[in-house]
Amino acid sequence: MKFKSGFLALVMVLVLGVGTLWAGQGDVYARNGMVSSAHELASRAGVEILKRGGNAVDAAVAVALALNVVEPNASGMGGGGFMTIRTADGKTVVVDYRETAPLSSTKDMFASEEAKKGKWSIRGGKSVAVPGFVAGMFHVLERYGTMSFAQVAQPAIDLAEKGFKLHPMQNQIITDEYEKLATYNDPAKVPFFKDGMPMPAGEVLTQPDLAKTLRILSKEGKGAFYGGPIGEALVRAVNASGGKMSMEDLKAYRVVERKPVFGTYRGYRIYSTPPASSGGTHVAELLNILENFPMRDLKHNSASYLHVMAEAMKLIYADRAKYMADTAFVKVPIQGLTSKAYAAKQAQRIDFKKVAKEVVPGDPWPFDRGMASYRADGIDERISTSSFSVADKMGNIVAATNTINYFFGSGVMVPGYGIVLNDEMDDFSWDPKSVNAPEPGKRPLSSMSPTVVLTPEGKPFMSVGAAGATRIITAVSQIIMNVVDFGMSMDDAIEQARIYNLVSGSKAGNLFAEEGIDPMALEVLGIKGHTVELKPKAGAFGTAQGILFDPVKGLNGGADSRRLGVPVGF
Repeated sequence: MKFKSGFLALVMVLVLGVGTLWAGQGDVYARNGMVSSAHELASRAGVEILKRGGNAVDAAVAVALALNVVEPNASGMGGGGFMTIRTADGKTVVVDYRETAPLSSTKDMFASEEAKKGKWSIRGGKSVAVPGFVAGMFHVLERYGTMSFAQVAQPAIDLAEKGFKLHPMQNQIITDEYEKLATYNDPAKVPFFKDGMPMPAGEVLTQPDLAKTLRILSKEGKGAFYGGPIGEALVRAVNASGGKMSMEDLKAYRVVERKPVFGTYRGYRIYSTPPASSGGTHVAELLNILENFPMRDLKHNSASYLHVMAEAMKLIYADRAKYMADTAFVKVPIQGLTSKAYAAKQAQRIDFKKVAKEVVPGDPWPFDRGMASYRADGIDERISTSSFSVADKMGNIVAATNTINYFFGSGVMVPGYGIVLNDEMDDFSWDPKSVNAPEPGKRPLSSMSPTVVLTPEGKPFMSVGAAGATRIITAVSQIIMNVVDFGMSMDDAIEQARIYNLVSGSKAGNLFAEEGIDPMALEVLGIKGHTVELKPKAGAFGTAQGILFDPVKGLNGGADSRRLGVPVGF
């Protein structure tokens, strides 16, 4: 990802949210169930379902729908995502409801100067991919839940109808995105506006159109979205704002169940997302590389520890840029990239005394069954995303990450239904020669990494995920290491200062370090040759939510103070 002017200011207002509790309050423990999400009201919606007898999947859908109401900038029915599910009987599956490119898509649709100047990939109808969220929620309920959509949607319906007070942070995001929302919608009908202007903080935000949509889906099922009146209105909204979508696009959408990417770290078993997400593959690769070093002995966030981690990050990001794509269109060397032998070879490239400035991809193909390699430049997922974890007393675990890409997505809303539509087409490459150029039905590459970790003996250990584009991979990996290598609690592991070091076009970027790291360690890193940029503690380093399974204290929820999330248990 290229850091642009205004980036830090943007990530510091990463999420909407209000509530009586605030993030950063420490660990929460419970025996019967736990939800950790980026908003207290959404966490409480999930716990409400658990208390009614629902399982973790039922609660997860309730949380996702509630987040659509209280974080309309970040995720919801106009977008998509991934859900990693570990059932009480030991089955682990990744449910992929990532958006797909419309049938009208062409590889060169964003390549022209006109397209770039007009921001076609991030604004208006051309930027909208076919949403998968609704299909995904119905799919997981039908396969793994115990309650109806109507039952799990009720907390979200109540939030949308009764409303909640707008937080100043929420007002700021709406103000920042005012021009986009006002361009593609009637300002008098945008629920986030009052008298045609951004709603002031402290006002109660209600979303009756969104509540109506949830009621329709509760009564008529997903067919109302993919083949009925909601879908017809969605298509009209996309096409009226410059896109080219049809009902055929919606009717053709399919949820895909995938085998998780599997890896281990110090014996702990890690299950995460496969392509079209790059997240799980490169979480596994990064941890595999670092397993070759005595990270605990190097001391947490010491100069040596951070140097090794930064150099390993460069290696995995170089591989991500070259190899990752939608496996329905491209052969990806997943086995090679997650191979311990390949990681050992990659680890040998790390020099304790030198900083790599040129970082070419490795060659995982000898460690894979594949026959050819591909290049996937210019792909990234944006920061307006929401991740959450749910665990129930039966042993079911869910980690989910959902997104609509940029804040308020494309800016296009579906009139009369309150749905904010994504701009996921920007996650494709603008280069028509790239294997990640847009094509009909293709899923854009992502970094979303909802992850479930088991003990070496196969017992539940941790559920964790994050928002933050490519920083998702490094945030999730560092949190897992904090727990496994240093025995931290969930909240403590999440709150530790992080680093991030990207590679673009084989050129190593600067080492971004978060406030809270020992200044002496940063000084040593500078002497070693790193170009260190110190940043405030904020969403620039990803925002995470997670649950740790403590054998003594029970379910241990943690939520990131870089965001307004709160874990809730009972």
